[in-house]
Amino acid sequence: MFIIGQTYTRADIHRKIGGSIQSFLPTVNGEVVCACLSLKLNPQAPAVILAGDGPRIVSTAEQLGRQTSKIPVFIKQQSNAWEYVGDWRPIRSTSDRAEIAAYEESADRSDVRIAVFMEE
Repeated sequence: MFIIGQTYTRADIHRKIGGSIQSFLPTVNGEVVCACLSLKLNPQAPAVILAGDGPRIVSTAEQLGRQTSKIPVFIKQQSNAWEYVGDWRPIRSTSDRAEIAAYEESADRSDVRIAVFMEE
């Protein structure tokens, strides 16, 4: 469906798998269908996904943490150019402030509420 190393627009991604063209974790029927990540906000991506404040953001990250299937992951290269880096599976998530603190600091953020850990 996607080729590793190739870039896609959010419209391309949406046409192939659906979901929002704005959310960083688009969903279809309540399931997260991909991750579109910025290294500025997620410096350890795709291995660690950091979700900030906001009820929709938190609930979507919690859903991803519960899923067991792999999802395509894209890393932002520039405006509307998202590089496909493979299909990754969530292995666990945490909202533990002490565990999140180091990731939050490395991302220079103070809004992280959930970290989702992924494996290829």
